[in-house]
Amino acid sequence: MFMARYMTRSMLRFAVGAAAGYVLAVRPWHLRWGADDGEVHGEMAGDDIVSMPQYQATRAITVDALPAAVWPWLVQLGGYTEASAEGDATIEQQGLKVGDTLHPGDEGAVFIVEQADPPHTLVLVHRGQDAATTCSISLREVDDARTRMVFRTRIKAEPGLSGTLFLARVDLADFLTVRRQMLTIKSRAEPAR
Repeated sequence: MFMARYMTRSMLRFAVGAAAGYVLAVRPWHLRWGADDGEVHGEMAGDDIVSMPQYQATRAITVDALPAAVWPWLVQLGGYTEASAEGDATIEQQGLKVGDTLHPGDEGAVFIVEQADPPHTLVLVHRGQDAATTCSISLREVDDARTRMVFRTRIKAEPGLSGTLFLARVDLADFLTVRRQMLTIKSRAEPAR
């Protein structure tokens, strides 16, 4: 009996400690992975679509290529996974326009192109049963050879249990998905070394 109580308390302490560590250290880091203060707090295209979000993440990475070289890979957002075929971006995929649909994640969510300003801005919107989501991507030329790629995700969930569960499920999954997408775009857009 004593051992069972001791194990239960130990497991509870571990769970509370792990949750606190996630909330205090891991979550703040992944919500702004690679982004500087200006990128985190600055306005982006599409911010007005989801006002007062319960979830906002701004992530950034520098790509050793100009926006025009990054854009073709960006617009394939829904077209690649770890197992996707290698190859060049096609002209058809570069012609992304407002109203087109993309499937950028593994969960099967459909995003609609709300704004496309090649090769600088792409805003995607998903209006689901549990939440409204925007994914805004900005490609900003840093110098004559590099681009700053900034992704912002904003989510406003429906009130109640289903919205709360949706936010909890999305929190870490969004980071893992967006990070993988950003690193894939970077590796494909940069010239071979």
